[in-house]
Amino acid sequence: MSHGPHDARLEGWVPCRVSLTDGTPRVEWFHLGAQRFTDPFFDQTLERRLRHPFALLFRHQTSMEDLVRRHTERPGLPVRGLVFHMSRCGSTLLAQLLAALPRHIVLSEAGPVDTVLRAHLRVPGVTEAQRIAWLRAVVGALGQRRFPEEEAVFLKLDAWHVLELPLLQRAFPGVPWLFLYREPVEVMASHQNHRGAHMLPGLLEPALLGLEAGALEGMPLEEYGARVLACLCEAGLRGYRERQGPARLLDYRRIATDGPALLADLFGLELTPEDVERLRSAAERDAKNPVLPFADDTADKERRITGVSREMAERYLRPVYSALEAERLQG
Repeated sequence: MSHGPHDARLEGWVPCRVSLTDGTPRVEWFHLGAQRFTDPFFDQTLERRLRHPFALLFRHQTSMEDLVRRHTERPGLPVRGLVFHMSRCGSTLLAQLLAALPRHIVLSEAGPVDTVLRAHLRVPGVTEAQRIAWLRAVVGALGQRRFPEEEAVFLKLDAWHVLELPLLQRAFPGVPWLFLYREPVEVMASHQNHRGAHMLPGLLEPALLGLEAGALEGMPLEEYGARVLACLCEAGLRGYRERQGPARLLDYRRIATDGPALLADLFGLELTPEDVERLRSAAERDAKNPVLPFADDTADKERRITGVSREMAERYLRPVYSALEAERLQG
């Protein structure tokens, strides 16, 4: 079913998917009902809602132009913060801390955001201005107030989105952001048995990594992954050094001690005693499986990492990790 941008039937609906199949972006809408974005990942909230027959059976579709027009009349709640990260470094926990406060809508690695950010790679001729307009429209539609207490939107981005940091800052000018990172050996160990999509050739353009397309042939996956992670960290470091507005660097090891205070300071959160308790409770749970208590896996990662992964971590990641730490300590 297709509907115009101001159709009242879209109240309570959110864009769940943007498709670029024929080069013309189409937006698929999904009825969220009373579901909130409190799961560790955006897709998990959608999957949970799809267990309801109504959400499974009924969908709407609009054009991207309709969504952009709708955004001018219904811009949604303000975006108050962006969370960038190198992957496997605690960003899900930070998102869960923000989502623990009911006044926040936290969009954690939302598929429609990724599709729009990378639209120019799929559709020739898509301009930066178009991507910015589409991004604002998607986030605005996802960030509609559906509960009276909701006040602000936070974006926890995919790891590779730090490469689009300048564009995201143009889309959301002046919005505070942070870049989260972790000891290289631990991140490489995490990807060793279950590699993230960006750790396999195909997701990222080789040129983004400073590589010729042919250079990937025969390159060990461990080396490729370490180069990707180094590239993400360098983008975070460069963005921090060139920052115009509020930004912070945060090491995984400092989340427990510095995380809540840093989030409050950077994003201007005024915490009540009840809020502090909610944050403490969220910090004690496993971020990706909140029914389990948090368990520090640092020693386990140190034990499991292979020799070649360790070597690549030291060669490609250690220098930029050290530079990030130096910048963080300088404040």
